[in-house]
Amino acid sequence: MCTKITAIVNELEKEYKEKIDFKLVKVDEESKKEIKDAKLKSHGIVAKNKDSEIVMIVEGHKYTKDKVVEVVNKILEKKE
Repeated sequence: MCTKITAIVNELEKEYKEKIDFKLVKVDEESKKEIKDAKLKSHGIVAKNKDSEIVMIVEGHKYTKDKVVEVVNKILEKKE
């Protein structure tokens, strides 16, 4: 996990910890199936709801905090 993305997620995790369970996963053998199922080329964000259904996918890691907040809001929207 790149330092930039880890910092963004850690910051948002503090803000939203009561509403969302954040999980940072490094690409390894176990996560490769999830990456394939999400149709990601190599890595990115796979946002899931509490039932493990994919809510949103963001390819790569060249996104900003605004994009991560968009993902968080999408998850919260689906929770209601």
